[in-house]
Amino acid sequence: MTFHQQTGNGNRMGKAKQGGFTLVELGVVTIIISIIAAFAYPRVNSYVISNRTPDAGKDIANGMLLLKANADGTGATPYTTVATSTLANAMRDRSNVYTVAGAGAAASMVHSVGATGSQVTVAPATITTLGDSYAVTVPTVNNGACPGLAAIARNAAQIITINGVVVKSIPAAVEWNGQAAQDACTQGDTNAFVFTAR
Repeated sequence: MTFHQQTGNGNRMGKAKQGGFTLVELGVVTIIISIIAAFAYPRVNSYVISNRTPDAGKDIANGMLLLKANADGTGATPYTTVATSTLANAMRDRSNVYTVAGAGAAASMVHSVGATGSQVTVAPATITTLGDSYAVTVPTVNNGACPGLAAIARNAAQIITINGVVVKSIPAAVEWNGQAAQDACTQGDTNAFVFTAR
């Protein structure tokens, strides 16, 4: 009887199989998933940002039109004191793409179509005389929004540059050029847009 019991136990132990994964197997799977995610993230991020671009273009164009409406009838150089806070205060609670922080002269604005925390800035500009226009700079924009951001907002600005390349300039008789805009774009969160308007 003792021999039979031992044989029975031995058979049961021989039939038992290991369940689950070993730590080595889990580690290999984790490494493979991490590598795939590292390659996929820029594409997924670019796709998400390209979906935000229409709103980003419309919102910046609307903000620029608000600045123009507020300056109407104030002389030949109405933008000599324009600042980032001027646009930020005009855009407060009007956008899902641009976030306004602070209030009054301390108001600032960041966008969500590129690098996290990228500040939109506004300053007086010159088309004929300093202060006759203003420049809105949207830095570190992802290639997923390039050149779409400029294409959507192009009617609000007299001059548009992407990474320093002029893609529209009414004063210089340069019509909007979508191909030049596309060629000026670079990969990643590296694109700087400047919209000059009056």
